[in-house]
Amino acid sequence: MNYLGIYFGIKEIILVETSGKKIVNNIRLPHPNLAIAELEEKVPADIKLMAMLKDAFRTNRISAEEAYFCLSGQDLVIRTFEIPLIPQNELRGVVNFEAKKYIPFKLEELDYDFQVLFNKKDKTSLVLFVGIKKEVLANYVSIAKQLNLKIGMLEYSAFSILRFLKLAGLSDAGVMATLCFDLNNEDEANFTVYENGFSLFSRDFVLTGEAGGFEQTVETDLTQKKEKLNNEIKVSLDYYNRKFPEKTIKNISVLSDKESYSDLKVIFAESAITFKLVEAQKILGKGIDFSLSVIKSFAASLSKITPIKIKINLINARIKAAKVVAKAVKFPPFLAGLKLDFKYIILGIIVCVAVLGYGLLRILPMQKELIEAKNQRVKIASVVADDSLEALSELGSKYQKKIHTLENLIKNQTYLTYPLSSIPQALPDGMWLETLSFVQNKSGGIELSLNGRVYLEDNDKEFDLVRVFIMNLKKDLEFSKYFKEISISSIDQKLVVEKTVTVFLIVCK
Repeated sequence: MNYLGIYFGIKEIILVETSGKKIVNNIRLPHPNLAIAELEEKVPADIKLMAMLKDAFRTNRISAEEAYFCLSGQDLVIRTFEIPLIPQNELRGVVNFEAKKYIPFKLEELDYDFQVLFNKKDKTSLVLFVGIKKEVLANYVSIAKQLNLKIGMLEYSAFSILRFLKLAGLSDAGVMATLCFDLNNEDEANFTVYENGFSLFSRDFVLTGEAGGFEQTVETDLTQKKEKLNNEIKVSLDYYNRKFPEKTIKNISVLSDKESYSDLKVIFAESAITFKLVEAQKILGKGIDFSLSVIKSFAASLSKITPIKIKINLINARIKAAKVVAKAVKFPPFLAGLKLDFKYIILGIIVCVAVLGYGLLRILPMQKELIEAKNQRVKIASVVADDSLEALSELGSKYQKKIHTLENLIKNQTYLTYPLSSIPQALPDGMWLETLSFVQNKSGGIELSLNGRVYLEDNDKEFDLVRVFIMNLKKDLEFSKYFKEISISSIDQKLVVEKTVTVFLIVCK
């Protein structure tokens, strides 16, 4: 039996079909959102994606009926947080309550799943929470339906990496970390920490920097990637050590090409942490070049035959949520034995027709008066009695366009004085804004982007302060009249004059 893993990366989509634990098909497709050709821009991305996938299935004769989807971190919300040790029947309610503190949007907008690591000694529980926007998950479900596939698993790509390490024979006992990166590919890199196979911390980052102009060379680009990798590793380790000071990382398993791996010796020169390259080529087999995207897709395809301790599956979470809704709208027991009698159905139809007829009889006199009123209207000088129907229609269309233009000017007029005056009041101490941009589209929709920085000498407090700023904006009655959806588009840390500063971008719609 063949298994199919599909990894939806940020730059490409990888399909890996396996038989047993061997790769029989390895297909690499460009992400349709990256197409820039003029003709391609006129075709919606979802149509281009389906066309590419169907062509790949047909050309490579993929026979798998079930697929295992693997998603990059950009599509997901991954959080870990601690709660008290509570009874099992109260767990979901407490997790729902706590999760709202750590996500920048409403919990009702997500399909989510979670797993709990119980610590009876300390009487605490560590929650691993993974969520996805409902509309994003619906898109992936639609893709599977159009390809006549059943989704067996939908998981975070960093968890797929853990399955690959299991295939490589690595133990998950104790506190271990994985560092996955590919300097020759623009896919996202991952730094993840596990304890006995349970995820404590995960961070995704893209090594591709901003364009350096026409004079930028391949060597310059590679140097920038290495510098960013160095900074991202330091930030990740610093953040993890502050969050879990008692759980020391003793070993890091590295998934990268051998050339890039050699550069890590400089990064970890002063660290007590040992690191070791995973021999990925032995697992992938001959003839397949190293690719982090291929590894993720390959590991996802083996979800059924190589289980891991993390059991989070977003597709199952979606099915469970649908069942809960179905139970909620179930007919009450007293209607269960209800039988329909056609005599009463016919009687009901007669009553409806009678009511409709009576209404029409009352409307007819009013329509007659309306016609008489129209006949008594003052004649318009611009309309000639001998004008044809076509000329009258053209004149009417011209006036309708003028009226529509005036209505749009009035309806779509936006006053920014009130919402902008609310921003300084909502801005906490230690935070400042760098740029502010406002966009209004033709349909009247508005979008406000706030780009700023936070410095408190504590990364945790800086991240929390961004969430406080969002909550202040949501609570402000004047601001929330104009912007119903306020969310974090990006949040990261940046070195400024040898100080680590949190930079953020908040989008208000």
